[in-house]
Amino acid sequence: MSAPPAAQPASPVTRALMTGAGLALIGYAMTTWADAPELRAPLLGAAAAVAITGALLGAWHERRARPVRDLTAALAPVLQPSDPAGMVRARKRVKSIPTLIKITYPPTFDDRDDKARSKVRDIVATRLGGSVEATWDRRRRLITCRVDLGHDVLIESDTTGDTEGPTEAPARAVLRQRTTSVVHAIMGATASDVADIEFSDSDTMRRIEVKYQTTTKDLSRAFRQRVLMQMDAKLPGEWRDIWDFENDRVSFIPRPPFPSNVFYPASHQPKDLEIPYAVTENREIVSWKLGAKDPHCLVVGPTGSGKTVYIRNLVVGARLLGIPVVLCDPKRTEFLDFRGMPGVTVITDVEEIADALVATGAEMHRRNGEIEAGHARKGDHSKVLLVVDEFFVFKEGIADAWAARRAMNKTIKAKEHPCMSQFRQLVVLARSAGIHLCVGIQRPDAEFLTGLARDSFRKRVSLDRTTGQAAQMMWDDARVGRDLPSIHGRAMSSTATGPEEVQVFRLLTEADVDAYTDDDRAVWEALTSRITSAGSDSLSYLGNLGTRTAPPRPANTAAAAPPAIEHHQEEDTAAAPPAIEHHQEEDTGEEFEAVSVYDLQPGDRIKLNDDDAPVHLDDLHFTEEDDSDVVELEYTTPTGDAEVATLDADAAVYRSI
Repeated sequence: MSAPPAAQPASPVTRALMTGAGLALIGYAMTTWADAPELRAPLLGAAAAVAITGALLGAWHERRARPVRDLTAALAPVLQPSDPAGMVRARKRVKSIPTLIKITYPPTFDDRDDKARSKVRDIVATRLGGSVEATWDRRRRLITCRVDLGHDVLIESDTTGDTEGPTEAPARAVLRQRTTSVVHAIMGATASDVADIEFSDSDTMRRIEVKYQTTTKDLSRAFRQRVLMQMDAKLPGEWRDIWDFENDRVSFIPRPPFPSNVFYPASHQPKDLEIPYAVTENREIVSWKLGAKDPHCLVVGPTGSGKTVYIRNLVVGARLLGIPVVLCDPKRTEFLDFRGMPGVTVITDVEEIADALVATGAEMHRRNGEIEAGHARKGDHSKVLLVVDEFFVFKEGIADAWAARRAMNKTIKAKEHPCMSQFRQLVVLARSAGIHLCVGIQRPDAEFLTGLARDSFRKRVSLDRTTGQAAQMMWDDARVGRDLPSIHGRAMSSTATGPEEVQVFRLLTEADVDAYTDDDRAVWEALTSRITSAGSDSLSYLGNLGTRTAPPRPANTAAAAPPAIEHHQEEDTAAAPPAIEHHQEEDTGEEFEAVSVYDLQPGDRIKLNDDDAPVHLDDLHFTEEDDSDVVELEYTTPTGDAEVATLDADAAVYRSI
């Protein structure tokens, strides 16, 4: 059984006449009761005046309220508010027709649905009889509709913004049209709609939202980079993109002004084992977390790019955490300001740096031996940060010194200084011993970023603008860092989300004579005052290295052997790597030496065992199996067969000299 129809409310004229008649009856009764017939005529006249005035006012109010009431009734099924009362409010009218209305919508309404928004606009236009411009304020869930009653034809217009005000200025309209055309030109047929453009008070765009057709092109990094590059070229400002693959949407947001000079935050309290070194464009601090995920750091940058300042950040940050630092500087003059700092050993002589690498390698083997023997667990040993700046300068210097040593001592058969073998072992094995490396080079040559180095130096920082070849080697993407501005300390850094532009902290000392200011002095003194000698005992394995300033050694007077380094080693711990052995083949005269697998290079002739036939090494790969480091050797046998052998990373093989 259907409900009875609701009673229609009386018109305002009827209500006014009924009110006047009631007042007239009341007046007539009062004059009769008071026996005052002379007052009857004035009271009846007053009742008539009230009735006429009420009828006129009621009709006027009804005329003004009806559009709002009808619009509320029409919008309620679409917006579905919990209480439609007060949902629509009129602000301006022309002949009782609202020309500026405010509509409040509930959070359940999907204001990003283009069809739903268009339906709301069409309802307003139809009910009020004019063209409508709708501005959506998502933060306040408010729609501001401006109605133009001068058009007989409904003109569809839907704009989005966060501010109230007059109709959109011509400059905004031109920029909106230009942006829409640019987006369609860049993204082609995939861009089905420029769903939203937000402006700031200064008439600059602060957000562009694009709805595009479902495609797989958006999953291509090259496609996304091309879109962003062309947006930067075609529209004012620099933009960053946020892709919503599930909903086929992309948002473009202007990049905030990037800082070009950020002092080290002296009051910053870093998290455990995190060394801060830079800020992002959002002023968020970026840190290197020492651990298995990013065991070692590679920093690349030409002279004057800020590489030295970056390393200073790491040294100071490590000392604030109580981590001792071995700072090797073959250029000899870049880090003299750290001499005397508690817990920092500065080594500048090339051969002393080599000795330090050998000593650190021995310390690594000692620590790993304790772990293997069950006397310690991973993480029990104190951390050590080993920094080798200008690695190729050191490598060339120690190669010259070793060549001179071999020329004076014909019994030395090894092609390179033992420190290079220790360095390669440190790269792969040092993380479990709590030793972390930071290596600085001017460019990422293939000679360095291959094999184990590429896999182990996961924390990477590239300062200054780079070339496509260098970017490909650093980031596996030739586009990354190509447009980096040439600002001192500006860099690309590896983060959890990939390469990201950062600004390295400004950390200068008195060594920077031209740039050092009172502010720099205040920062430096505030930081160094917090540094103690804690952790410095962990560097006792270095012996006397770095405690004196050694003069340069002429190449032709190099010592016959590296200076002895005292090691305090427990009886039950692992010893240093085995001494090099030489084996002479009776038939061919080919001589082999026992070497670590870290010394191998593709192209070597090797024997896996002493009594095996020599094979040709094609390639080698380091990996992990059951938490153990192993190496896979790909080689070709004398009969031409391709085979693979998996060895423990600590194994030794025999290589042809």
